[in-house]
Amino acid sequence: MHYVSAENLSKSYGVKPLFQNISFHISEGDKIALVARNGSGKSTLLKIIAGQEPAETGKIWIHKDVDLAFFEQEPKLDEDATTLDNIFHVAHPVLAAIKEYEELVDEQEDTAEYHQKFSDAMIKMDDLGAWDFEAKVQQILSKLKVHNLHQTVSTLSGGQRKRIALARTLIDIGFEHKHVLLIMDEPTNHLDVEMVEWLEHYLNKENVTLIL
Repeated sequence: MHYVSAENLSKSYGVKPLFQNISFHISEGDKIALVARNGSGKSTLLKIIAGQEPAETGKIWIHKDVDLAFFEQEPKLDEDATTLDNIFHVAHPVLAAIKEYEELVDEQEDTAEYHQKFSDAMIKMDDLGAWDFEAKVQQILSKLKVHNLHQTVSTLSGGQRKRIALARTLIDIGFEHKHVLLIMDEPTNHLDVEMVEWLEHYLNKENVTLIL
């Protein structure tokens, strides 16, 4: 299945051409890395594929059944919201149940009210069959060292924000998406060697089509 077809894409800034007459196809299961020197237009091309920037010439076609997920070099987060709210930003019953469960796990209070809420949250997780995806969420948060879920994003460092945005993207693409094109611009910035190796392994085993 063809996900993307591009024909004769060109882009320049001022009089400087970044690229000219680029044509390519992206098919399901492809994992593509763009290799070029800095300033040659890699980020611009990714933005064009993601629909965030127009090409000057050419055309691009994306299959109607394909969902695009774009991890930007400078991801946008809600500065006034918590880490948890930023990660679980999609309205869906399963994600809402996981968010509620993770909030309670993070709180760890020894009160009757807390234990009742925790019991109710576990029952909801059972009813929705959410445990398998919750395990994936836990793996992503743990491997990317995303902690302190109730902390406001505005208080976090640039590296912490980047990892939160990466966790959010991986959770988004892992949930109920049959055909996903993941577009990643400099995803390994602010990741240590262990995180980079885990991310490479994770993306290789996930059923996701990737360009970075």
